[in-house]
Amino acid sequence: MTVTVSDDGTERQSSPPTRRVVQVMSLLVEHADTGLTLADIVRSTGIPRGTAHAVATQLCDLGWLTRRPDNSFTLGLSFLATSRRAARIDIVATAAAPALQALVDATGTPAFLAQRDGDAVTVTDHAGPPSTVVSTPVRRMALRPPLCREFVAWADASTRDTWLAGAPDDQRPRLTAALDAIRERGYSIERITDDHRAIIDALNGLAGAPSGLRARMADLVSELSAIDYLPDELVGEVGAVSIGAPIFDGDGAVVAALVSRPDRTMPAAELSTLGETVQRFAARASTELGAPTVI
Repeated sequence: MTVTVSDDGTERQSSPPTRRVVQVMSLLVEHADTGLTLADIVRSTGIPRGTAHAVATQLCDLGWLTRRPDNSFTLGLSFLATSRRAARIDIVATAAAPALQALVDATGTPAFLAQRDGDAVTVTDHAGPPSTVVSTPVRRMALRPPLCREFVAWADASTRDTWLAGAPDDQRPRLTAALDAIRERGYSIERITDDHRAIIDALNGLAGAPSGLRARMADLVSELSAIDYLPDELVGEVGAVSIGAPIFDGDGAVVAALVSRPDRTMPAAELSTLGETVQRFAARASTELGAPTVI
């Protein structure tokens, strides 16, 4: 009986010819600077010589490989042109998109994807439940305290210390404890009390103010925001503007965060459940990027 691909994709028919093509192309990409002989390809892949010759010849005909005068093979112009187009694709955003939408579907809460870009974090995608008007989050923010904690909690000691050095002296003990708590539970929580929210609403009414004043307003918002929750504070009714969990790449570095935006108060147990849900979908995106199973 012939095995076919099922509708849900749980069974897939093996394709040795496709696997051999991928093996050959992957090998040539690794040796793009030097090229390889047919003997090199056979030795490295274990593909029979006749089959390897047929694969390489076909790839040359398609422009994905080029045969040099010394009969060695290197990457062809058609492949290089295709690779250049593919390089413009945002790999992190592509890997995280299904997890972002799945998070929104599971929670009924708007969410966004934030990506690390040097010393800043940029929102590159966002989504919300159907028939819901989703406001666009702040597009770009500096990687400075107390912001972007989920990007720093898993960093090495030197990176953490540099980030902490940007905070006022009296905030550093709290921030240090918050980073440890975030790493332990797996997600950050942006919290603002009702009193703080009233002040922020008043500040937002000055949107037409000069840029210098608006920058100071942003600083005030950060200062008014209580810096995350420590374990003994997650009791009773708690407020969460957003909950962010890290997305890791294949090297185990935090390259993005999946952020849910409940923007409401809720029982502490509900917040913990929501945080674990965000963490689970962020882990799904990490897996797509080849992250280690245990971070």
